[in-house]
Amino acid sequence: MIDSEIKVFRNLAIFPIRGADSLSRPYATLEEAMDSGLIVLHETGKVGELAADNRSDRYIFVMAGDIVRGGRQDRAMAEDVILRPNSLNVPLQSLCVEQSRWHQRGHESAAAFSRSNKMLANVDLKVAARARRSQHAVWEQVDAYQTRACESLGSEVRSSDSASSLELTLDNEKLRQTAHEYVAALQPVFAGKGDVVGFAFSVNGRVSTADSFGSAELFGKLRDKLLDSAASEALSQYDEQLQFAQPTAAEVARLMAVAASGVISTRTVGEVTVEKRCETAAGLLFQTFHVEAGTEEKVHEAVYHTQALANNGQRPHGPRQFRYGGFGR
Repeated sequence: MIDSEIKVFRNLAIFPIRGADSLSRPYATLEEAMDSGLIVLHETGKVGELAADNRSDRYIFVMAGDIVRGGRQDRAMAEDVILRPNSLNVPLQSLCVEQSRWHQRGHESAAAFSRSNKMLANVDLKVAARARRSQHAVWEQVDAYQTRACESLGSEVRSSDSASSLELTLDNEKLRQTAHEYVAALQPVFAGKGDVVGFAFSVNGRVSTADSFGSAELFGKLRDKLLDSAASEALSQYDEQLQFAQPTAAEVARLMAVAASGVISTRTVGEVTVEKRCETAAGLLFQTFHVEAGTEEKVHEAVYHTQALANNGQRPHGPRQFRYGGFGR
């Protein structure tokens, strides 16, 4: 259920999603697992596939769009995967979010990855990676994001260590500080609400993405990472002269319903993960289920509003239309 209270900062609006917990077990996130040494992600020699060793007795939730830093190239996870306890050498499908490099960078390991505290920075990248599985499109969208962020922030965000790396761009000091301003201003919308399981957001009045989870606990672990991603998207599209109308909670709910109204396809990912996918003219829906020992529990649902991707050009005989809706004065 979309909460009636929304929070707006600059060109980003957050719509909390509230619901009952439905998961029977806890999960460690990829970021949490890497920071705690519960998991090791290592290279396989293939750009599109990494391998994971879950060295713990916990289930680990790997989320599509999670970026992992290091190895021979920074990567983004192409799909949701649930790792069983003590499962070794599990293949993880990935896409490169850094071009050209295929060697050690600085003091980082070329064989393994060091952290995962960032994720794909806008809906274009999410669709290119998760839905289209196009490496070329991901590289194009990384470059487009960096260009827009440079223009919006008025400074270079590409790193001298690796100009093509999205991970290093998102770690740029000015970009991080600006994203933090968004996150700090928007976090209060979740205060005092123990049943928040996700949120949708709009940028420049255009709905972008909605993520919800099977428990408030799992969402709580991922909340700030998701907020940072939403902020990274918004700051790259910010223009103080842009005019737009903010969508209502009811309009966001309708868009999510439309995205789920098409034909659903199902596929198995790994040992205990099932993905259900639905694509309509309005958007893409992905649902991730943990299926084990005769039980099926929905862990994650993501909706990407793809109508926004078509609105890029000139409004006939009128002012310039911006990427995510709204018109210049």
